[in-house]
Amino acid sequence: MNDPSKPRQAVPVHVVGQFSWGLTILFVLASVCWVLLPYTGSTFSALVFLLAIVLAGTRWNRGPVLAMGVVSALVWNFIFIPPRFTFHIEKPEDVVMFAMFFVVALSMGHLITQLRERESALERTHREQEQLQEAKHRAELAAEAERLHRTLLDSVSHELKTPITIIRTALDGLGTSNPFAAEIDTATRRLQRIVENFLEITRVESDAVKPAPDWCEFLDVIHSATSPLQRELLPHPLRILGAENLPLLKLDSRLLSQALANVLHNATQHVPAGSEIEIHATLTPESALEIRVRDHGPGLPPEMEERVFEKFARAPGAPAGGTGLGLAISRGLMRAMKGDITVHNHPEGGAEFRFSLPVKTRQP
Repeated sequence: MNDPSKPRQAVPVHVVGQFSWGLTILFVLASVCWVLLPYTGSTFSALVFLLAIVLAGTRWNRGPVLAMGVVSALVWNFIFIPPRFTFHIEKPEDVVMFAMFFVVALSMGHLITQLRERESALERTHREQEQLQEAKHRAELAAEAERLHRTLLDSVSHELKTPITIIRTALDGLGTSNPFAAEIDTATRRLQRIVENFLEITRVESDAVKPAPDWCEFLDVIHSATSPLQRELLPHPLRILGAENLPLLKLDSRLLSQALANVLHNATQHVPAGSEIEIHATLTPESALEIRVRDHGPGLPPEMEERVFEKFARAPGAPAGGTGLGLAISRGLMRAMKGDITVHNHPEGGAEFRFSLPVKTRQP
């Protein structure tokens, strides 16, 4: 049943126009056939009406076409079947003719419009298939471009590892007395980090990261994460909370320390010297390791909270020299371990990254 509380949908303007045109066409045809009636007879007018219904069915909606069928049958009866100008039919053969005309007119109108709708549906299906094929082709091109992109990054990164190693070896031979040694060392470390990020993002995107969980202490994970960042962390007091109270954890310490190191490195690049960086670790009741890394910098712009983990995403005003891959790698590594990482601005200031990782525990 129709819900009386729901407003009725208005009839489209083009459908109203079709009804109007249908009545107008029938009036014109009836007038012409009336003039020609002495020469053609009433059968000719019936055929003209049927032709008009067929032509209308190829262009119009079903409602106006069926209305034309009903009106044309009544007009044919009223004007052309004796006694004229009345709906009364005297001869049985005229009754049969009228009934047949009525049925044929409605059937032809219905079938023609149904055929047109089916053709329209087939045409829409064909267009959708073409769009799907085009979308599939674009997706294949994008996938191939991405594959070539990863292959190029992987190739270039591997080629750069050897000269970087040679430069570092030569740098160790220069000693600390050379005035350019410190600058060369800083530049080499930055280049090495960029190359390692390129290699790691290629591994993450190609699903080559295979976690190997083992029992470890969380303090060892922090040590592995902070050791390569001693120079970057030197201006920032590092405060560690809760780590000493954790039991032994079964996880991939290498992947977790790398994910943590990327977040710590990101923090050192966006907070002023002297500001504290906090690492707070706890176990949730669901046996998940939760790590919160908070800095005391300006925090993230609102539009970057969702985009910060995208490849090559860099916040406005970010220091030069980065690639925007570190946080994307961290999220990829965490998800490879069935965990995740999120970020939000802390209510008291600064950005807070939150790691969540399901783990097994064991008392030492």
